[in-house]
Amino acid sequence: MCRADFNKDPNAILEEQVQKLILKEQAKEQTKDVDPVLKIASQPQLWGSLKRAGTPIYVPRTHSLVIVYSIFSALILAWAIHDTSLLHFILCIIGSLVGYDILSGFLHIVFDDTRNLCLPVLGQPCLEFQMHHHFPYDLVKRDLLDVLGDLNTVTGILAVLNICPYFFCDPWNNTTHRFMLGMKLFMAYYGQFSHRSAHTPSSVHNKYIEALRKIGFMIPLDVHRSHHRPPHDKDFCLVGICNPLINFMYHHVTRNRWFWMCGFFGVALFGIPLEAYVMDRVFGVIGIGIGMD
Repeated sequence: MCRADFNKDPNAILEEQVQKLILKEQAKEQTKDVDPVLKIASQPQLWGSLKRAGTPIYVPRTHSLVIVYSIFSALILAWAIHDTSLLHFILCIIGSLVGYDILSGFLHIVFDDTRNLCLPVLGQPCLEFQMHHHFPYDLVKRDLLDVLGDLNTVTGILAVLNICPYFFCDPWNNTTHRFMLGMKLFMAYYGQFSHRSAHTPSSVHNKYIEALRKIGFMIPLDVHRSHHRPPHDKDFCLVGICNPLINFMYHHVTRNRWFWMCGFFGVALFGIPLEAYVMDRVFGVIGIGIGMD
């Protein structure tokens, strides 16, 4: 990187590298297979990527939305913490982490499928996700708030879908549900941080990150590196706890595209109430209450 690049937006630098890679791909002989990711990346977006994915890919995210979402989630968590015990709080964190890791595995499989690049709405996030295989260091080059901001759109959609229906069935009286709702965003951000750290070699010198890796709460560099080796068909989860489960399902149950697509939307939409239900059953068994006010 030249000295002048230090004053440029990292997204702009990555976008320039994408265009160079596209030109290199287009210069290949016609008899060779064309990379489907670069083929889609070479075309302009339509309707702001809602109809067709394309360039630009690396763009600055709205940092203020990350802050607003975080404050909203923190307020829900504070409300839940006020009504519960420390043990309840710790177990909810673990339950939410497992639930997020399952979601990240489904998401990773869906977004890594080149057949989904041509889908409306989903095509652009799939393109951004698959471009990461060409530029695995992109998460490190970009600001952390930009990396967290990659979730802005999906966070807004899922927030509306998860919150609005519950005003009619009143789960707000359930402390566990409030925990799982407030924790979901922070787990997604934690997953982004875990993913980013897996591409940061210097993270092995951070004693806190290494401690989390040793107890299985953050994905190690070598495990995530295995996913980046073609054909990118294992170790999909961004925290890593649920990699054995997702790997087994993908290799021994089904690779059907629509199974994973429906599973992703199912977990995204119904994961929070399901997590709350499971955790309440656990609390009932160990005798610390069922999360009701």
